[in-house]
Amino acid sequence: MKRASILVVTLVMALSMAVALCGCTSNNYTPQAKEQTISNSALKSSGTLRVGVNASNAPYAAESSGSIVGIDVDIAAALADELGLKLELVDVGSSVDTAFTKDNVDIVMGVTKSNSAYWMSDSYMSSAVALFSLTQNATAPTQSGSFSVAAQSSSMSAWEVTDHYGESCLRNSTDLQGAFESLQTGSVNYVAADSTIGAYVVHSSSVEAYPVALLQDLSSYCVAAPTTNVELQKAVSEALSSLKNGGVISVIQKKWLGDQADISALKVIQSTKSESDSEDAASTEASDSSSTGSSSSTGSSSSSSSSSSSSSNSTSGSTGSSTKSGSTQSSSND
Repeated sequence: MKRASILVVTLVMALSMAVALCGCTSNNYTPQAKEQTISNSALKSSGTLRVGVNASNAPYAAESSGSIVGIDVDIAAALADELGLKLELVDVGSSVDTAFTKDNVDIVMGVTKSNSAYWMSDSYMSSAVALFSLTQNATAPTQSGSFSVAAQSSSMSAWEVTDHYGESCLRNSTDLQGAFESLQTGSVNYVAADSTIGAYVVHSSSVEAYPVALLQDLSSYCVAAPTTNVELQKAVSEALSSLKNGGVISVIQKKWLGDQADISALKVIQSTKSESDSEDAASTEASDSSSTGSSSSTGSSSSSSSSSSSSSNSTSGSTGSSTKSGSTQSSSND
């Protein structure tokens, strides 16, 4: 009888613990919002960080099912959370100059060109045209030879291939997905693509390819803010530093790009063309542009010194599409 009583007591205690644990794992749990670290006078809208992104620039930012998603969006959300603010996204396109006036945003993500009209943070990400191979740590060619490189037609990547190895090595592809499919089937030896977009395509597909070298120097992606808003600049700098040191930026990059996001250690292959050849090519391109009255898109770096980041390659089957400039998307910071 005594043993039976002990068993009943034990079962009651176990059941009580189970109920308590169930309460701890409730799906209704909401993390406590952080205390706001910046005054409302430094913001366009009290308690909210209005962030400008280029919503037609996957994987940095693109529209999917009515929402803007991407690397810049996730980093912007992390910044807002770090500052104890709600997040409001604004599609400002590729224009940083008008983002702070016309679109009335606090900061703009993905800015690569410095300008006296706005302040720029330290870099949170870098990219460049890279050579991708099926073999990790493969030796990249330094001059033209009996190999082929696929690149999207009329992209900066295609131009870099021609500049480094000559037109005989270039295999033009309609889109970047097709270029990587050619690599997978052995039709080409390499793919040239913007390192970020290439990594995104690889991570989103069944292709196993690795960046093995760069065809240009790295470009840094920064956060821009008005030159006059010193309090906001300081807050963004501290929050961005905290996210980088805490590994949050790395987690976001891995989510979108997989394990090969860091390209800083890759060798930069120098162009085999002479400086005079490059100057002649630039002169011819300028002449062609002036005679037609318009210029065609050639890559990931914008022609305007005040534009935000733009991709040099498009991705087949991408969920991203452009939205109207000035459109907004709001979300809470929890």
